[in-house]
Amino acid sequence: MNDLKKFFSDSKKEREELRQIVNPILEKYTLQKKEELEVCQIGKFVYKIDSEIQIVEKPQPPAPDFIIKHKSKLIGLEHTRILTKNASKYLRIVNLVEYSSQVFEEKYPNLTVSAGIEFKNDELVYSQKEKKVYATLIADLVYHMNLGEYIEFPDFITDITIQRHSKVTFYYKEENWQPELLTLERLKEEIHKKEQKILNYKTSDINILEFWLVLLIGSLSSVSYELNEAVNYKTDSKFDRVYLMSDFSADIIRVK
Repeated sequence: MNDLKKFFSDSKKEREELRQIVNPILEKYTLQKKEELEVCQIGKFVYKIDSEIQIVEKPQPPAPDFIIKHKSKLIGLEHTRILTKNASKYLRIVNLVEYSSQVFEEKYPNLTVSAGIEFKNDELVYSQKEKKVYATLIADLVYHMNLGEYIEFPDFITDITIQRHSKVTFYYKEENWQPELLTLERLKEEIHKKEQKILNYKTSDINILEFWLVLLIGSLSSVSYELNEAVNYKTDSKFDRVYLMSDFSADIIRVK
């Protein structure tokens, strides 16, 4: 019982310390939900490797994604998620679900709900003209389900899971989400792609002395990757430091 109490106490302590890391940036900038998620991801990264690191800025391109301060030194930090080659189908559905949550907030202000949307065979093909039609249909389905009303799903939706929440949050629930194992070759490919930005960083006015790269995997989706414990991911890079972070478990490997 004491161990259980300590677990919840530690979890509460960690949540509070994470808030202290990310809140100054969340309060300083008006951010989209995707950008808020990025701040939280880097906040978790900072907390895990060195809680004394500060997130100083979240500038616009061509500057790095974040400016952090480590031992009085300014560091440009780029971060990205490594996705599989066939990610476009998945991302189109994610984009639609996110858009449907915006439609919900506009049509039904002052209502909050969490909704997980499952699509038949994990796919939906739609044109740009059809996007708002589908998004509005999904928003209306969630609204009526939230009221406890019986509804019949269209043929492209297999299920919607409703939960109480303090905000409006819609998410895509994949049926077949098993991720691939990350290879060293795929890791090197992503690092090389991001290295092309370093020259642009060095032309900015900010006095940045180092450049770090954080690569995210492990989002429990079919387009993400999982760590392969049999692979040594150590490699060289033009970045001063490169980290590989599993988003779900928060495991971090220093690649360079």
